[in-house]
Amino acid sequence: MFRTLASRIASPSKVTLRAFHLNAPLKDQMSRAEVSGKRFWDVAGVKEVGDRVAVTLDGRVLKTPAGNPLTLPKDQKHLALMIAGEWQGQKALLKSHSLPMTSLVARAIDGFIGNPQGRKETLDRLIKFLDTDSICYQQDFPESIVVAQNRQWQPILDWVREEYGLNIKVSQGITYVQQDDEVKERLREIVNNMTDIELAAFERATLTAKSFLIGLAVVKRHLSVEKAWAAAQLEVLDQIERWGEVEDSHDVDREFIKSQLASARLANIGSY
Repeated sequence: MFRTLASRIASPSKVTLRAFHLNAPLKDQMSRAEVSGKRFWDVAGVKEVGDRVAVTLDGRVLKTPAGNPLTLPKDQKHLALMIAGEWQGQKALLKSHSLPMTSLVARAIDGFIGNPQGRKETLDRLIKFLDTDSICYQQDFPESIVVAQNRQWQPILDWVREEYGLNIKVSQGITYVQQDDEVKERLREIVNNMTDIELAAFERATLTAKSFLIGLAVVKRHLSVEKAWAAAQLEVLDQIERWGEVEDSHDVDREFIKSQLASARLANIGSY
């Protein structure tokens, strides 16, 4: 797959990606994409820059919103090819939502590499999702929800227990449940040991699914994108089953959520 992609995208480039920081001051030619909203490059590709691989547009290295070169270690060339593929796939008009891998890697570069404080603040924010994780607040009616919880959520709880030896508390209804400090510390340690890109992927999966546990299962490649989406949208899917789908709403949300979860899962391809 990567060879096919590589044959369709070319080499060298140095443009700046700004579609993700709309209020940032304009710099270099990167701002052309955001200001015009139009494709101005012919070929997206990759090239080696020292001991790293850079994503390029017409021979110029793509930059992150903070102005850092968008480069990756050589053993992650597959990610560079995916990013180049996203840019090569843009049509006449630039659509930032169709650049999920680009924004994920840019987040890792700008937010975490060489920035321990940024990592800590992100981890502090994400660990709070544990006490409000939807998986931990289950319903005992209607029956369709109970069945879905057993099918979609229980396997995730079982995996956390078997993989990490952790028992996650579950509440029936809206009664507040707080996870034990030992559980939080162990999960904090697991996330803290993630690479910068893995952390960016975990952040995205958790925020998208609104669930720390689903996010962890996605990044650790325990859940497929389809299963992660079904677990994250359990209540919505139950409502759709009973009342039907709202066109241009549920379907749009579905595709967006899946693309975000897919980029998070693909970020660690080859790591496991």
